[in-house]
Amino acid sequence: MRLPVGGWLRTIRAVLVAVLLTLVLGPPLIVISLFEKTGSTAYLLTRLWARLLSRSMGLTFSIQGTEKIAPSVSYIIAPNHQGYVDILALITTLPPRFRWVLKRELLRIPLFGWALGRTGAISLDRSNREQAMKSLVVGASKLTGGWSVLIYPEGTRTPDGNLQHFKKGAFIMAIQTGIPILPVTCNGAYKIMPKKTIVFQPGHITVTVGDPIPSEGLTEADVGRLLDKTRAAVGRHLDTNYDPFRRREQERVGVRGTHTQRKRLDLFYPMMGEQSELGEVEQKLESVREESGEPWT
Repeated sequence: MRLPVGGWLRTIRAVLVAVLLTLVLGPPLIVISLFEKTGSTAYLLTRLWARLLSRSMGLTFSIQGTEKIAPSVSYIIAPNHQGYVDILALITTLPPRFRWVLKRELLRIPLFGWALGRTGAISLDRSNREQAMKSLVVGASKLTGGWSVLIYPEGTRTPDGNLQHFKKGAFIMAIQTGIPILPVTCNGAYKIMPKKTIVFQPGHITVTVGDPIPSEGLTEADVGRLLDKTRAAVGRHLDTNYDPFRRREQERVGVRGTHTQRKRLDLFYPMMGEQSELGEVEQKLESVREESGEPWT
């Protein structure tokens, strides 16, 4: 199947922007991390990198359920993995600061991998299962100050948009540390950039946070039940019919509509200044009404 020229041009531009952002933000991230052991500034730079790259790619995001996240509580964040772009969505939208669990090979990429390693990411040697489990537990046990850890239970991107089988690593880690699971569902990433292609289309990704699932007091005999409960929670909000392209257009129309409404109000009430916020307009109208003592009809 031949891919559209526009798709290739977007992809080339995104790669160039990613390289440029890495060259600009990577070195200061590495230097700052040498002096700041918490990793907070490094994480903020990572989030800035993701936001700027997402904007250049024409990606938009929204998140639901953040009220379920307790401040200063550590979680093992367990999202579905639809594609590379859901990584950008999670970095950009999730309120908790988190460490990534990733394969060790990524840390060997010049500059990018070095910067990623300085953010406190937990690297795994997937060829050694026993050592990988030790790395998970040790990494999770060091979470303090509200830091969380994010691991994809599916282990890899979905080939068809559906939820795959979950691996046990995240749930063994949760039980051994007593850290609750935070189920998260991403919709839209698969259709924006399916597996086995590097070409993408601009679209909107929706992130939904589920109810935290406690793991304290559980034993290894409960791993299967915890896994099934988490998978059901993630799957509950998965919508295989979700259209990220239509949703993005709806978001764009909504923003344009809001700007148009504000411009009309500014033209109608010039004494209120250019590009007034709707709230300010309403307050000033109410003030004029009170001073005149006459009702508005």
